[in-house]
Amino acid sequence: MLYYKIEGEGEPVLLIHGYLENHKMWKDISAVLSKNHKVIMPDLPGHGRSPNYGEVHTMELAAQKIIEVLDELKIGRVIVIGHSMGGYITLALAGLFAERVKSFLLLNSSSLPDTEEKKLLRARAMELAENNRETLIKMSIPLLFAEQNADSFMAEKEFTREMMRETSVHGIKAALRGMMERPDRTAVLAKFDGNIGIVLGRNDRTVDPNVFRAVIPDRENITVLELDCGHMSYFENKQETIEFISEFVGKTDNSEV
Repeated sequence: MLYYKIEGEGEPVLLIHGYLENHKMWKDISAVLSKNHKVIMPDLPGHGRSPNYGEVHTMELAAQKIIEVLDELKIGRVIVIGHSMGGYITLALAGLFAERVKSFLLLNSSSLPDTEEKKLLRARAMELAENNRETLIKMSIPLLFAEQNADSFMAEKEFTREMMRETSVHGIKAALRGMMERPDRTAVLAKFDGNIGIVLGRNDRTVDPNVFRAVIPDRENITVLELDCGHMSYFENKQETIEFISEFVGKTDNSEV
């Protein structure tokens, strides 16, 4: 079973962190949502306090493990919010277990699969993780923030660094392999009936916002927020991100879906 943390009471909201993160990344967002909701924050396979399950942690495996957590908690349908790799897993949940997802929000993520260039970068990251995890962490952090924020958010970057150190080398490599294998799930955006929220960072160097924006369907149930930030909108544009998430959750609470 995955490790998970729960805060608050009320309608359930599931928060899924990204690659090299863990449940701690949600602390500010959970502080707001948990005032009126039961917030469930798992650590993904090989991250934080959760175990490893094999050489490859696919998005489908992570989705299944999250369903096991919901089953243990006797929770049926949830609002799901996923950051980065957590967004990939959110789409797997919405595609494979649609009956368990009331609505979902992708935070600095994408429905598209890896390009061949991205797969090569992930392969190099696996080699680096094996040889020197600390160097991988050091090289990863600057790419998460917009270039204009290179000298800002120093406390947040240190927090991120410490969180990354809680991911095992096995977990890093298994997650990278899983992301390399993930399919195109843009069809989920076109078929899902509930509310969908999307947050894009205009200066995101990890997930290309322009390529993803071009495939987002023009549907009334999809709301997109573009921010002047990189991959870490919950740090770089904290207030706008929290407000958008809160409004999205509130809209789902008031809907009949």
